[in-house]
Amino acid sequence: MEKRLQWLRWGWVILLFLFVFIPHGCDSAKRYTGTYVAVGEGEPSQLETILELKDDDNGVWTTNENEVPFRWSVKGKEIRLHTKEGGVITGKISDDTITVTLPGDKVMTFKKRHAY
Repeated sequence: MEKRLQWLRWGWVILLFLFVFIPHGCDSAKRYTGTYVAVGEGEPSQLETILELKDDDNGVWTTNENEVPFRWSVKGKEIRLHTKEGGVITGKISDDTITVTLPGDKVMTFKKRHAY
């Protein structure tokens, strides 16, 4: 009986160690939530393009003309925007920048809009 209690204690200690001291393998996508504004090179466009990444893995791609809802996910430094129509737009994400390649090899870069 004493050995069983000792094994139970050690089991809890090991379990606690695994959850507290070993970093989790997945990158927390929640740190990327927020509003991102397209930044362009050259002449400024009349259309403002905004990406909004929400906490619930949903998002909205907004221009002056329309809004396109999507679901988003991050794996490593890659972001995937899954549209309701079934398309997937992939890009690279860092702390405050998203770069995506659209059909036709058009590259768009978005910078995170910080609240001050």
